[in-house]
Amino acid sequence: MQQFQTEERYSLETLLPINTLYDHEHGLTQEDVDAANKLVHHIERTRDPLVPQVGDRVRYTTRYGDFHGNALIEAIREDGTLSICLCPYVPFVWATADGIGCAVSGGLFTVVAPQALHPAGSVQGDFCDWGHCGACGNGAVQFSAEVPLWEYWEPEPLYGDFTTERWRKIRLHKDPERRDGDLYRSDCISFRTEEEFQMFLSDYEGAVFPVYDPKSVIVWCYRDEERAVSPKEWDALDAPVSERRLYNAPRPVKLVKNRERHTTVCYYVRPEYAVR
Repeated sequence: MQQFQTEERYSLETLLPINTLYDHEHGLTQEDVDAANKLVHHIERTRDPLVPQVGDRVRYTTRYGDFHGNALIEAIREDGTLSICLCPYVPFVWATADGIGCAVSGGLFTVVAPQALHPAGSVQGDFCDWGHCGACGNGAVQFSAEVPLWEYWEPEPLYGDFTTERWRKIRLHKDPERRDGDLYRSDCISFRTEEEFQMFLSDYEGAVFPVYDPKSVIVWCYRDEERAVSPKEWDALDAPVSERRLYNAPRPVKLVKNRERHTTVCYYVRPEYAVR
């Protein structure tokens, strides 16, 4: 069953950088280091790369395409299914006879059959436990241990292979009456006209999907990056010049697509050069 080998993981010097607040308020001691190393030994000694266990991490993708790369198996239910926290805070842990127990906050929580998870290697998982001062404000000592990593996709995905691991996901509301001046709007972006929206889809390789609300759509597209460059760097870029609105003003730009990273980089001349 043992798959991970652990030497003394931490010393005072190596545990301190991830516990500076604890050290400031309570003073990190060798007792804390020994307790952390003991838990690391126990966690790694009780892992099984073929059987999902409490404390293991999961690369979890919902049927809506939302990717959670650090989901946590936080409990095994009485029926054998796994309780998984998709966005956990660092969990408190304690040793049990055959593994660990976890107390975690965060969300969302879901349930998955263990046989539905597929091995995906291993990863350093963050954990914590109360230090020598016991349960008190900022009294937890954090450490990491190597645990198995698993992969899970919820069945019947709504958007094919689009996921937020590599793509940007935007939900847009369409208001034909343009009561706020925009035809499309979301929390992070807006478009005044259909032409502006179609230009965005072309620039960022966008794909549009309907949702249950007839006035809304889901857009999957490349992520965007903005990079200010000098005139010399601008001239060296082998890309056509176009005009886009940046910081609510028209500006000449050059768009370069990175198809491996699913990113469109928007280059523009640094403002201090443009003013001159």
